[in-house]
Amino acid sequence: MHIPDGYLAPAVSLALAIPTVPVWAVATQEVKKVLNNRTVPLLAIFSALSFTVMMFNVPVPGGTTAHAVGGTLIAVVLGPWAAAIAVSTALILQALFFGDGGVLAIFANCLNMGIILPFVGYGMYRVLAAGSPLLSTRRAVAAGIGAYAGITVAALAVGIELGIEPVLFSQNGHALYSPYGLREAIPAMVIAHAFGASIVEGLVTGLGVAYLQRRHPEYLTSLSRIFAPDATSNGVAAQRPLWQLVGAAIAGAVAVLAIVGLVEGGGDPGRLFGADWSKVDWPSVATMLLVTAVMGAVLLPATYLLLPRGVKRIGTAFAALAVFAPLGLIAPGFAYGEGNTEDVNAAFGYVPSGLRDLSGVFSAPLSGYNVPLPFFSDASAPLWHAAIGYEIAGIVGMLAAGGVVYAIARILRRGGSTDPLPEGAQP
Repeated sequence: MHIPDGYLAPAVSLALAIPTVPVWAVATQEVKKVLNNRTVPLLAIFSALSFTVMMFNVPVPGGTTAHAVGGTLIAVVLGPWAAAIAVSTALILQALFFGDGGVLAIFANCLNMGIILPFVGYGMYRVLAAGSPLLSTRRAVAAGIGAYAGITVAALAVGIELGIEPVLFSQNGHALYSPYGLREAIPAMVIAHAFGASIVEGLVTGLGVAYLQRRHPEYLTSLSRIFAPDATSNGVAAQRPLWQLVGAAIAGAVAVLAIVGLVEGGGDPGRLFGADWSKVDWPSVATMLLVTAVMGAVLLPATYLLLPRGVKRIGTAFAALAVFAPLGLIAPGFAYGEGNTEDVNAAFGYVPSGLRDLSGVFSAPLSGYNVPLPFFSDASAPLWHAAIGYEIAGIVGMLAAGGVVYAIARILRRGGSTDPLPEGAQP
């Protein structure tokens, strides 16, 4: 989903600032309506969550990988304007410090994942959840479906942006930037997400809302007048136990992904999703899992102790995603459109001049989420070394995303209105 440098012409990259920057400007005003002592840290935690889930790559059809974003979950709880700020901040930090998405493509990536995704997802959620109680199972299901739609539409937008480049910028029959035409880019992006990452996005969002409904309903009910004016009540409709919802949702998602993966791999488990899983060093994976489990046993209790009382559980749950993000390293392949110039040359027989000249225009200090030390980032090092570096870089990024958004929210709150909580709600 992240567009690297070189795949979009600089003129296109800058032109996409026209729809993106005004949304940011409006968002800084609209988000003031939801900021209070409870929602300021929650917005920061959600930005950290978005940063983290984008690190967790999953295999998708075509032998490539993709990831969730978390934008619709933020929109359901704090509104799409808050989601635009939280996700855009995470994306900008990813580009500047981790090389995830191009610096020149920041406006494009923020438009796709930080604006289109949460607004489409939130709109779908509102349509499907209209008239239902705020704490009903229907709301959680609607959020999951909305998230699925939001990221799929965002993937379509990426496919159009990449696919139109050969039409606009070509010379002597060769594309100057992205070589993937509309016929290749749109199906690759939409199918990869609709049958892979979109399912994960829907699962994360639906379960996230269900978790908040049962463990932290105050986050949903305190802002009900702003974001759910069509809800019939704040009461609880018929609900299944949370463990049943989690189990059923995960089992269903795993079953769908397994079926899709087997179909794509011609029925061969070793070719799941069309990827070559024989290239995975499984003994190294086992060691990585053990190291990750040990780090989780140390870091998660510490996170719980250090977080403010009101966000201990939810913050620790999100921190667990960062701790286990290296599991995404297991999946073979790379994200569509994000291969190096050698991959492009192998596929097309040439490297577009714009891609060759712009792909190295900026070097992020923690590029690839690697700690710049031989122990962590040496290409010949065992997988668990890379996993530790990935985890450390991810935790740094998660803290940076949360810290920056927290600072932005505090500044905006100072210049905003008074506490927007409804009468009787506690800050």
